[in-house]
Amino acid sequence: MSYSIECMCRGDGKGYAKITGEGLRADRLVAVAEAKNGQTIVCGIYPYAFPNEDPTAVRRSGDEHALDNSGIGSCVVAMPLLDGTDLQIRLYDRGTEQEGGTEQNGSTAVAPVFEFPFKALASKIKSRLAYKFHPELASEIRGFDQRRLAVSPYLYVTGIFPVSPSEVSVRFTVRFPKRDMANGDIAIRVLDASATPIDATPMIIEDTDVFTRGDFNAPMWERVYAVRIPKDPRTLCIEATQDGHGHPYGNFTCILAPMFEGFVNGTLNGTRNAYHEPSYPSWFERRRANVNDLAAQRDAIKAWEYQPKISVVSVLFNTPAAYLTAMLDSVLGQSYANFELVLVNVSGRNAQIDAILDRYRDPRIRIMEAENKNIADNTNVGIAASTGDYIAFVDHDDVIEPDALYQYVSALQDDRGIDLMYCDEDRLDNGEYNHPFFKPQFNRDWLYAYNYVTHMLMVSRHALSQIELSGADVAGAQDYDMILKISEVARSIRAIPYVLYHWRIHQGSTSSNPGSKPYADDAGRLALSRHFERIGVKATVRESELPFRYRTEYARDHDPKVSIVIPTKDHAAMLAQCVDSVLRKTEYQNYDITLVENNSVEPETFAYYERIQKESDKVRVVTWEGHGFNYSAICNYGAKQSDGEIILFLNNDTEVIAPEWLGAMVNYMARPDVGVVGAKLICRDGIVSHGGVWVSVNNVGYMGYDLAADDSGYMETMRYPYNPEAITGACQMIPRALFEQLGGLDESLAVVLNDVDLCLKAEQAGYVTVFEPKALLYHNEHTSRGRDENDPRKQRRADDEYGRFFLKWNPVLRPGRFINLNLNQYDGNYKIRY
Repeated sequence: MSYSIECMCRGDGKGYAKITGEGLRADRLVAVAEAKNGQTIVCGIYPYAFPNEDPTAVRRSGDEHALDNSGIGSCVVAMPLLDGTDLQIRLYDRGTEQEGGTEQNGSTAVAPVFEFPFKALASKIKSRLAYKFHPELASEIRGFDQRRLAVSPYLYVTGIFPVSPSEVSVRFTVRFPKRDMANGDIAIRVLDASATPIDATPMIIEDTDVFTRGDFNAPMWERVYAVRIPKDPRTLCIEATQDGHGHPYGNFTCILAPMFEGFVNGTLNGTRNAYHEPSYPSWFERRRANVNDLAAQRDAIKAWEYQPKISVVSVLFNTPAAYLTAMLDSVLGQSYANFELVLVNVSGRNAQIDAILDRYRDPRIRIMEAENKNIADNTNVGIAASTGDYIAFVDHDDVIEPDALYQYVSALQDDRGIDLMYCDEDRLDNGEYNHPFFKPQFNRDWLYAYNYVTHMLMVSRHALSQIELSGADVAGAQDYDMILKISEVARSIRAIPYVLYHWRIHQGSTSSNPGSKPYADDAGRLALSRHFERIGVKATVRESELPFRYRTEYARDHDPKVSIVIPTKDHAAMLAQCVDSVLRKTEYQNYDITLVENNSVEPETFAYYERIQKESDKVRVVTWEGHGFNYSAICNYGAKQSDGEIILFLNNDTEVIAPEWLGAMVNYMARPDVGVVGAKLICRDGIVSHGGVWVSVNNVGYMGYDLAADDSGYMETMRYPYNPEAITGACQMIPRALFEQLGGLDESLAVVLNDVDLCLKAEQAGYVTVFEPKALLYHNEHTSRGRDENDPRKQRRADDEYGRFFLKWNPVLRPGRFINLNLNQYDGNYKIRY
């Protein structure tokens, strides 16, 4: 046999060589690359012809000997690009393996039929020459493996995710032509640019069969793995092999430094939320009111039937001249004219402030000289002096947009019952607008975590007359105190989706220096504690790890029993891991576990059922007698077979991480307004998979996806509780009484969106859904059932259920309620909408 290299080129992470030779049969060849350190890597080898393909077509695809009956064959070998070492590529003919056998390290004991060196510098030169003098041939073989995915095992990197400042998770997909565990499991190795193995433990993220051609009799075995490695090695080679084939069997993938950086940057861009968006200043420039807009607003106002008077209250205390002048100009320049500016000057003798105020001779300004007591009492002086129908609050060193009052009063044209209003805001840092906060409509649990409302707060005289003004003991959090009080009596609360307030950053402001007002933290905790007292909820409010952030423990007269319902079919090892984690780690002890068996066939499953019921009196197995898979029906059956006050649906592919998980969720069951509670779910590599669910017209998705597990997320939503539109059924808690009132899970939604449907039904009945990130679990999503999109039969059913779900809910969805209208309604990482 005489083989030769007809062309060699470099591609994205791989080198390609076209090999021709007399009697060459690609289906009998095995290719192995050996590095200078002795490490071997299985290479991909790909034929030109598909089985029994017409020779003319084979010739057209690149095998020029397909029609000449010369007996010369061709193939393409894909080799790793490891520029830190030299490789020797060896091809073996499996027809001769009987003579020598195969060694365990991947190399063969028989002599290769062909070998050649693959060195960094030489391969670069040969590649450039190939692209210059044989561009068509080089383009033909580059990426050849991607056009022959089903020929041999195949690997590709799907993403690289920062999990800490020094570590990343590399996720990659491995496909083998068939699932054949008789030959052993898949072995994974990770090597650097010098072919030195990297200490990395592969974690299985997904394990499923896929039908790439829609042939249900010919599935491919697909696994998604992750390895956590240091950020330093920018070139990686990942190899997947399987023993038991009598020859080296597997493949590799390589990513070079630019690709590595591209993956990391892609993740950072995909998860970077609006608060950190560097293009925000230009976005804001295009969307703020200009001269023509303001003129149009003044014309529109003339036609308004309702033009209430607005009192803007600001407390002045030794305000720097430039800041005070900017604030005054911003208020006096409003397009809505029916307002007064009430200035409470507690600066005492301050010639600079006095001179500035003397210059502003405007009948709309009213100046109240007062003794400086505390910010709460000082503010109350302004409220008492105000004469408007609504009172707005602006800090003495901040500025507002010229259409701020216009936008607020515009909302009142549609709803005069609005008693509390707030807007989007950003930071004003040395003349630059950055760090925008696009706020949701009123979100109770977000507010209980911290005062997300802040600016520009405007309240109605109607509501203000029903509450007690804030006292000195909540000074520093008097706005938080007022917001909580107004929320108790408000007929309606509205967030105005415009950036109308600019919170100035300077050393004396809490916007840049939370330590400038240490007393405000305790004041906020006191304000929230008193709120719960007023509404009749027994609770203890505690400070948290971050300033001005709170965690609330709700009191209950007993520990309600939780029935954990786990639908399950086979996968005994995975189920055992789930159940064992619950039994071993859960601090809250008043629970039981109902395993709902449905259509299992593996003997190991039934053996596990028998064993676990003997080992733990908390576990019992019930059997759903239905056919096929109907998650809703299975869960409804399991709920009926259990007796806990509270029902928790839990997937069999989850695993408890935080011992307080169940208690943290039960905590909310003491509140009468809470309907559904969900958990923070992460993959085993430390990447968030679920932080709540967003629901928009014709689509749903997860909040906080792809963030590192310890990332706080947008405005700390991955660290503190908030109210999302829905939460996943993988870990979903609901009071039994409410579950039965809602009619359980909708069994017409057998597989998809039944969990979301349950949350929306609870919301329609007047209850909120809470995401509690302290309830932390692993979730190996798609492992037990696989992805619907990988099976055309499942996909058709899912499509049908999607259609029925959105036909039902699209008419009642309100864009902007949970994700601000300035943000992408179809992205769970709070991205600015362009």
